[in-house]
Amino acid sequence: MTIQSAQASNVDSNDVAEKLQTQLTEKMMGLFALVISERSNYFDQNHHEVFDQGSVSSIIHSYSVKNAGISGAASLVPGPFGMLALIPELVSVIHNQLAMIYDIGAAYGKKDDMNKELLVGIFLTALGSGATSVLLMHGSKVLVKRVTLRVFQKVVVLLAGRITQQALKSAISKWLPGVGAVAMAAWTGYMTLQVGKKAEEILSREIELSDEPIEDIPTVNVSAQTLPDPTFEQATYKRSENVALPKIQTLINLMKVDGAVQPEEKEYVKNILCNAGLKADEIAEVRSVLSTGKNFTVNYSALAGSPDEAIGLLVDLVALAKRDGTFHIAEKIYIKQVGKLLGFSDSDIEETMATIS
Repeated sequence: MTIQSAQASNVDSNDVAEKLQTQLTEKMMGLFALVISERSNYFDQNHHEVFDQGSVSSIIHSYSVKNAGISGAASLVPGPFGMLALIPELVSVIHNQLAMIYDIGAAYGKKDDMNKELLVGIFLTALGSGATSVLLMHGSKVLVKRVTLRVFQKVVVLLAGRITQQALKSAISKWLPGVGAVAMAAWTGYMTLQVGKKAEEILSREIELSDEPIEDIPTVNVSAQTLPDPTFEQATYKRSENVALPKIQTLINLMKVDGAVQPEEKEYVKNILCNAGLKADEIAEVRSVLSTGKNFTVNYSALAGSPDEAIGLLVDLVALAKRDGTFHIAEKIYIKQVGKLLGFSDSDIEETMATIS
């Protein structure tokens, strides 16, 4: 593939992102009410199964493993175009994340408080989109406001756009045959853990349901962009030129951590270079270092202000390291070093590495 065709592919990828957001929006509209109905019926029919605060960690772990398995089992087509084929699996992942939130609420004795506003507020907060209009934090108390249908539609559009952005942030390794499905498994497992932790943090507080309706949500945004009206307007995903190079440099360093880049790995690098949208001089630099025994000195400043990109890189590193079924100690050490530079805690790094067995 030439540089020109790769650039054209990046343009097409924006179209894929729009289609992905549209399909997710349509699928998610009825998902919140469905989960509430399903989990409420489940607990009504299974009185013997009691969730308490001591079971929250196992609830989160169980759903994280389940979601990783869903994505890992998917036959993912390399590249962002494969995401469109992943819609049913991605919807299943979101369904399980919402069910996890409900179960955590039940564990904290708040099953009767689990309405769509609380579910959507926790989900928004967990994805880093903010939810200051839906959920208001007052010390140890959480005020949950009622939303109108129009506002709920806007929120679902927001969520679908946010999920689309996050999923595509980890697109680098999806150009690597055999790695894409593992990357998606690691990503969904990690994100499910984060949703679970945020749900635990919020639901451990006192919940107060308000009858005051919200007519609009001006304080909620995605990456400081204007929230679209509920006309299912798409949020276009654009690959940041500032983060592609350090991501690729880090992946190549990982390939070389054992002292050599194998022919198979060089083929992977070729696929990355053709599809990552790098400039000609950046491609030349990568090829030059790749042909020597040297490693890249990576500048992570471009990733410092983009948590989604950082998460995507961490996931890509784990997926690539585990592609051959062996997770070498040198690979683990390198990933931990990079993870800390990206601002992740030791526990987050360990959890991400443990997502895929």
